[in-house]
Amino acid sequence: MTVTFLSFFNGYFLFEKKRNSGAAIEKCNIENFGLIQNRGLWIKNFVSVLPELHYFKFFQYPENQFPGSSIIKALSKKIEINEDCSYFLADFMTVDGTRIVGNNSISQQETKILAEEIRETFDYFDFIVIKPGQILAWFPGKFPYLKFAMPFQLINRNYTDFLAEKTTPKTIARIVKNSYRLLDKHPVNKVKVDLGENPANFLWFHSQNIKTNKIIPLSERVKCKTIFWPETSECADIANFLGFDIVKEIPENLDDNTLLWIDICPQSKDLIGLIHTWESVDKNFLPFLIENSNKFLVEFNNGFYKDKSFCLSFLYPENEISFIKKIVMLKKLPGYFLISNG
Repeated sequence: MTVTFLSFFNGYFLFEKKRNSGAAIEKCNIENFGLIQNRGLWIKNFVSVLPELHYFKFFQYPENQFPGSSIIKALSKKIEINEDCSYFLADFMTVDGTRIVGNNSISQQETKILAEEIRETFDYFDFIVIKPGQILAWFPGKFPYLKFAMPFQLINRNYTDFLAEKTTPKTIARIVKNSYRLLDKHPVNKVKVDLGENPANFLWFHSQNIKTNKIIPLSERVKCKTIFWPETSECADIANFLGFDIVKEIPENLDDNTLLWIDICPQSKDLIGLIHTWESVDKNFLPFLIENSNKFLVEFNNGFYKDKSFCLSFLYPENEISFIKKIVMLKKLPGYFLISNG
């Protein structure tokens, strides 16, 4: 049985109704999706603000087994996990005094340069660059776990309000408090200021590892082949952690016993980009899904790293879902629908 999951980043906004113009989905040329809408089930759910945790739970893994986003990123970079180390993600941000002004735009190379500036002073951690503005850092020793605020939660806030005096590891607190002193006058940031851009003059740690253990791959749990496309997607890291085979191209002939996850990112962040992307999906993917999948699910999410993240899920066909499941498993139903045989 071939099963397909299509996640559409920010696709939720296609369904938001505007007072004068209605919903953007009404302006889409989506002939194929229009033919099947009445034969599927719609569900709205709140989801985790972290994509890694959202999809970890989506595929029916217990939340208490979640290792933390830092471990997932580390494994995606093929870093061997040391159980005696503590792992964090850390983002370069812009601070004015103690108030976080916002994010900045620095390159991958600039990220490495600024991180090395920090490490020269605090030489007891290692790091790699994950993406522009973000590093993965690990320290010797097991720090007590603390749920650090996410960077988006600090915007226009005083960061000291999020550094608990008694529970924040002293090493982390020292680096955070001294990052402005080390980075504000750095040549990279002087150029940013001269150009009228936000300097990357502050480093904030988050996403500390909770566990370091691996999990049973999804393919072993559900006894089927699992494939993820595209390899350039930001969700590729969590897909890799769950045991998906990350591919450059979707195989033309899928095995009968396959779970295919397609992650769609819009061409641009505005509604025009969303409309064009969904029209392209309708033309290029939906005929394939309808013809080749015994069942499929489309998730229209509103993105992540927000105070409230939620999604609309379309499950097709509806006759694959028993009445009792609709009642007692509403929150878990989308993911369960994909990986269950009944």
